[in-house]
Amino acid sequence: MKKILIMVVAAMMATMSAQAQKIQTVDKDGQPVPYASIISEDGNIIGTTDLNGILDDVKGAEVVSITHVAYQPKKVKVGQGGRVTLEDADFGLPEITVTKKPLVYAQTYYRIIYLNDDPELKLCYYRAGVLNNSFDRKTKKVSKDEDHFSACNIGVVKTALNLVLNRHKGLGGLNPKKVENRLKDNFKEIGIAFSSNGPGKQRVTDKYGTIGSVTDNHDKGERRYSLDMHKLALHETQATGSNKKIAKAEKKEARQKNRVDQDFLVYRIDDQGNYSPEDYVMGQVCTSYDDEKDNGHVVILFQSFTVDRAYVTKDELKKIKKENKMKMTYQNLQQFERANKIPAVPADLQKRINEIVK
Repeated sequence: MKKILIMVVAAMMATMSAQAQKIQTVDKDGQPVPYASIISEDGNIIGTTDLNGILDDVKGAEVVSITHVAYQPKKVKVGQGGRVTLEDADFGLPEITVTKKPLVYAQTYYRIIYLNDDPELKLCYYRAGVLNNSFDRKTKKVSKDEDHFSACNIGVVKTALNLVLNRHKGLGGLNPKKVENRLKDNFKEIGIAFSSNGPGKQRVTDKYGTIGSVTDNHDKGERRYSLDMHKLALHETQATGSNKKIAKAEKKEARQKNRVDQDFLVYRIDDQGNYSPEDYVMGQVCTSYDDEKDNGHVVILFQSFTVDRAYVTKDELKKIKKENKMKMTYQNLQQFERANKIPAVPADLQKRINEIVK
């Protein structure tokens, strides 16, 4: 009987260990932190948390690093049903005094990381740089500097990734339209709506269901947008009723299984919740999918941060751009990150980047 009992217990323990290990990321107030990246010890992204801050399966990893553009990286041991509290990153948008000058200058830092966990391919692409953008307060037009790319171009798919870079053009900083207006204008077919979901919180929905959330962090005077852009795009295609568009989307879904496109944006707001293009703090776009050839899980991570801003004249804009011009080497950009308190990537991922850059 004792032997049978031991066997039953062993079987139960084996079953428990085989079950998916779930992890949830929350902030200091216990609120879910969506779109946190869970990274293995070899520097690969296992997955990202959903709008409820949950990743259902860490794929057997015992220790993981957690990274999020707005929070400090954290390394934890995974427990069954683990709940992890993340601390806000030290990074913050510098104050700006409103003047009558016609232009707003904003310097933004960006980085792009491309990972593939195929053990034979082990693809990694890294790119970073500094952009000097300006916003005309009268015409509401943004002038984007797209030329400041670093020399840190890693990987054999450099040409193919031009598509990635094109997709992210314009995400490096200022945008003349508020997020709410952009969504309503770009997805008219599906009726984007914002509704209260408790104090300082909103739910973003379309006619098919929930596709995002908005949270006001009053301690930091920030508004944070978490949006499932892949779901939005599929819903928009479905709403058009075009068989051709639907078939094209289905074909893409077959090539890129379990695709996820998660956008996270942060703006500084005043006491009334208002903000302008110059109040952009940071943003992240995370795209992931399983490719059709079973070459592993692909993750493309794009992040950008406003590090400087000022109201200026045309002459002052020329001067400040000249002063802030820098040589885009990997070493210079690493120093720039530290000097401007840009949230670091987890040590496991940074180590992998450093090795490949060498």
